[in-house]
Amino acid sequence: MSGFLTALTGAAAAGRGFGMADDIIKYGQGLYNYDSATETATGAMPALGQKLAEGSAFQGYGVSTGLGTSTVSTMENGKPLMRLGVGQDPHWRRSAYQNQHAGDVMRNLSRQDNSERQQELYNQNMAVQNPMLNQMQAQQRADEFAMGRQGVSGSQFGGSSEDAAMARARVQGSNQAYQMAQQQGLAEQAQQAQMAQTFNQMGSQSYQNSFQPMNQQMQMMQLAGQDADRYQTGQLTGQGYLGQLNLGGIQAGVNSMKAASELEGNIYDSIFDNASGLLSGLF
Repeated sequence: MSGFLTALTGAAAAGRGFGMADDIIKYGQGLYNYDSATETATGAMPALGQKLAEGSAFQGYGVSTGLGTSTVSTMENGKPLMRLGVGQDPHWRRSAYQNQHAGDVMRNLSRQDNSERQQELYNQNMAVQNPMLNQMQAQQRADEFAMGRQGVSGSQFGGSSEDAAMARARVQGSNQAYQMAQQQGLAEQAQQAQMAQTFNQMGSQSYQNSFQPMNQQMQMMQLAGQDADRYQTGQLTGQGYLGQLNLGGIQAGVNSMKAASELEGNIYDSIFDNASGLLSGLF
């Protein structure tokens, strides 16, 4: 009879042990359970991981200045995307085009044949000299008339010595006017080439200045990026603390359930042992 009671109490203890094992399995599955068919994980642990991933994800940042508003956000693939709210300055861009056009015009002028311009300058120089030469010639004729030499011609030059001197003066004046016109024409060409270079430099500088607002905004974005890095560092630190505390809580729950199951098992073993001894004494 005592063997039967021992078997009976042992079966009861085993049944309770199996029930406690099922409770522990269910608790473990509540923490982590992987479905190989769908390749998905459920439970408190994956949920905690998802929460930490969302909490530490890049949130983006932006900067707003008097120039405009720029942002750095995430695309659908998770990569950062910058939207710069400042473009090229149209005023400086238009100025660059105008200076470039003026430089092209001056450069083309400096490369053209300036013979017509030299002729124009020659005529201007002669127009300045002719009144003086005409006045000198008129004075010469007046002097010749006063001396009774009007109409007297020399055999060597086809005229008087005064006429020859006057002819030489006109030739010298013409040569001088031509040299001055040539030098002035070349100087104007050189000046046009220099002006073309100046306009081109101004155009290049204007073009560079047209991007100055964008460069300034980019500098502000770099400063904002440093602040975003500090924020991200603090964010990751906070998520790390949260993960550690949650993992500590889960571990504490596992340990407490294990201790409780062991304690409960010991109690049941003691109860069944006492019941077995009591029943054996009665029978």
